[in-house]
Amino acid sequence: MSNLDELWRKLWTTRAYKGFVTINQDTYLEADGSVSTWDVIASPDSAAVLAFTEGGTEVVLFEQFRVGPGKTLLELPGGYLNENETPVDAARRELAEETGYRSSAIYYAGSEWWSANSTRRKHLVIAAEARPGSDPLWDASEAGFVRLLPSDELMDFLLSGELTDAGLACRGLMKFAASTQPAGNQRSPALDKLQATVRGLFPS
Repeated sequence: MSNLDELWRKLWTTRAYKGFVTINQDTYLEADGSVSTWDVIASPDSAAVLAFTEGGTEVVLFEQFRVGPGKTLLELPGGYLNENETPVDAARRELAEETGYRSSAIYYAGSEWWSANSTRRKHLVIAAEARPGSDPLWDASEAGFVRLLPSDELMDFLLSGELTDAGLACRGLMKFAASTQPAGNQRSPALDKLQATVRGLFPS
């Protein structure tokens, strides 16, 4: 089987638009010798956090207006990574900034591509024993309400499709539930307890 990565060759990139998002036009020489130009959304990686309160009974969400759907959505806290910021650090920061909650027990659940025409990776962090620690610190044009969703309603909420990171959250929850060492090289009692709760969310 041929390696398509070696058969597609980027010839050049031009900047088509730069605003809140950047759109590049990448021109490729394809495997069959033809030349094609593609619109590519170029943006930093992002991180979202699925934060469970003490005991794993509730999930911390952020209700805010979203301009794409044109309506208010109940979302996972999250946002773009700053320069030289790790996904875990970005998730901690976004959780504190958007909701005021903090957690010391964190599991990095990996990442996925935002879309087929984007350079962005979406990272997910799962947080255990999240507690209110301060008032939210919202950016300009960012405001909303902190909501707590009972964890036994989480799967129905994700399957409803009424949030932008539903697929990311489902994949991350499955990875966390299947993990044999949730906290990496060091076991975490808080994450072990949460893992048992998360496993109970999936039908047997």
